Amino acid sequence: MNIAIIGGGASGIAAAIEIKRQNAEIDVFVYEHLQKACKKILVTGNGRCNFTNKNISLSNFYGNEKFLKEILNSKQSDTKAFFSSLNILPYCEDGRIYPRSQQSSSIRDALLREAENLGVNLIIKTEVTSVKSDDSKFIVNGKQYDSVIVAGGGKSSPVHGSDGSCYKILTDFGHKLNTTYPALCGLTSSDKYLNLIKGVRVEAKASLYEKNTLLKEESGEIQFTEKAVSGIPVMNLSHLVKNKKNLTLHLDLCEEFNENQLKNHIKQAIKSNPEITTESVLNGIINIKLGYVVIEKSNIQKNKFIRNLSDSDVENLAKTLKRFKINIYGTRDFNNAQITCGGINTDDFNPKNMMSRLENGLFACGEILNIHGDCGGYNLHLAWVTGRLAGNGAVEYLNSKKDKK
Repeated sequence: MNIAIIGGGASGIAAAIEIKRQNAEIDVFVYEHLQKACKKILVTGNGRCNFTNKNISLSNFYGNEKFLKEILNSKQSDTKAFFSSLNILPYCEDGRIYPRSQQSSSIRDALLREAENLGVNLIIKTEVTSVKSDDSKFIVNGKQYDSVIVAGGGKSSPVHGSDGSCYKILTDFGHKLNTTYPALCGLTSSDKYLNLIKGVRVEAKASLYEKNTLLKEESGEIQFTEKAVSGIPVMNLSHLVKNKKNLTLHLDLCEEFNENQLKNHIKQAIKSNPEITTESVLNGIINIKLGYVVIEKSNIQKNKFIRNLSDSDVENLAKTLKRFKINIYGTRDFNNAQITCGGINTDDFNPKNMMSRLENGLFACGEILNIHGDCGGYNLHLAWVTGRLAGNGAVEYLNSKKDKK
């Protein structure tokens, strides 16, 4: 018995390990079109690889809710136990779980070492563009297999292996491909102010609006570039941008203070230090580069002494600090996205084993499917879980075929 796995990323290698642990007699062949497997793992978590999260909740995932509930409640969802079996000690930071070494290479090396020890055959620099079925067998690059797992990823970060080339394998079997778009990425803007504050980082609450409708809000560190706004809160909002117009990002630059408290703070400064400038007051509240933009947005003259601020000036400053608005016109592209939203529709896959409902013996897992999670280890969690479910499902499928003979 043999199984082909298309894609040597996180979900594909997890599937291979699960198969060999369940049945060492099954020959497993992993096809990877890059020179090295698991390349994308190395850049996750800023090179530290937050491989799961302490708080695994349905609210952190998006897609078919029934499908997600099933996989998240499976025994394969115990990602910490899986990596403990690979000799990885966890380190928790704000809920995100990293390897104790703080190196993503620890995760990649542990996976590939286990796969090699179990006898998984890794075929690198080999592309698979189509899979054919023939009399209960599958043909992959001219070789027959009893089962196939498609783990080719989505379209995000193609330089690390995900280029969308595996969608066709599944659509050729009748599976529907939902529209794909980049997510967990920065939001783009043409506002002139961004050029003045590029490189600035600030703690804030980010609220994304479509006209006057609040879509979602997140808090944390915001990062500004010349033509985009980024940071984990913004990245978690990015999947909501698709096909929407008149979007505005509202930043609360002083989340822990209300508007009245900020007004009182400025008024107290006027009483105690009337000869300082408005810039000097804001320098004690936010990054000074950002302070200059707040002053401009508040329609206040530069270098104005605070003794000359009117009540309306003070009110405008407080309002701008609480509602710093940036017009949004889209997201950054797939080259700058951590994940792909959209993908192969999950309706025609069994969440208990990840097997296709359209073709027995065909499985799919990982980012190629139309499910995703927030930033913070949730997407890698999906990769491990769906990969292991697919691996276990493939073993059960081959065992059932064997019993029928």
